[in-house]
Amino acid sequence: MKVFPRYGKKFSTVWKIWVAVFAATGCAVGAGGAAGTAGQGGALAADLSAEGGHGAAAIEYRRAGLGEVDAERAAGWFWWAAWEYAVDGQWERSDALLDRAEDVAPLALQVPVAWLRAENALRRREWGAAEFHFDSLRLKAEGGAGREGGAVGEAAARGRAVARLRAGDVTGAAAALAEGEGAGDLAGARAAVEGYAGGRDKRPWVGGVLGLVPGLGYVYSGEFANGARSLILNGLFIWGMVETAEREQWAAFSVLTFFEFTWYSGSIYGGVDAAHRYNQRRLDAAVSGVGGGRRLGPDVARVPVVVLGFEF
Repeated sequence: MKVFPRYGKKFSTVWKIWVAVFAATGCAVGAGGAAGTAGQGGALAADLSAEGGHGAAAIEYRRAGLGEVDAERAAGWFWWAAWEYAVDGQWERSDALLDRAEDVAPLALQVPVAWLRAENALRRREWGAAEFHFDSLRLKAEGGAGREGGAVGEAAARGRAVARLRAGDVTGAAAALAEGEGAGDLAGARAAVEGYAGGRDKRPWVGGVLGLVPGLGYVYSGEFANGARSLILNGLFIWGMVETAEREQWAAFSVLTFFEFTWYSGSIYGGVDAAHRYNQRRLDAAVSGVGGGRRLGPDVARVPVVVLGFEF
């Protein structure tokens, strides 16, 4: 039975055209709605990030990526989610979002992904992994990947040097900077490594032995205020012990002896700790010099596009 016998094939053709137009319009509206939702999520994420809510911002950026129809833009949203997680100290989640960004658009964000992986490894104190990712970043920079140009090569050289320096490989740190020659101004970084190599660490056992003389272990590592405080406190308690012993005030003598034992042993262990602190300060100063006050970071004004540049 035909529903519209008068119009036949002509009506059928017109009807099919209207159905096709309606379907196309619906798809366009759906795509536009998805893009609009992603944009709103990105704006909310930016506000949350500005207020310090980096974990919540990461969730919103991830949601924007899930709602994005364009593969490269979706990868960008996922990268920004990874960045927010990294700022929040959730490095495992950050790496997982970087995996997602690479899955969506494998070649779109080679440089930013390698850089953030390297930074995450540094924050986790995984020096070998950090060096590997910084070396990968160097190779990508030499291959012309990314929009950042020479900034990436310089950041890679500095990052490799920091990773090797933290791992105790001073010679390797100097070699990393030498390999990065031409990528940027690395004179200050080289001077920092040379200065560190030319210096000497304090020996903790020497600090402990010198601590047998109250305060001297601290002085050995340059902590003169701690040394003076240790000398004064130990001196006061020893004087109190002598006075109470001469007066045969044995109860007071026992109390003072107990506290003096605490302060005296503290002088010994304090000398050991002071040496460790000196060595850490020396290393931190060298690492800061290698960084040179220049740190690569993303341009937040370009979200969801990822462009790295130096922050001063």
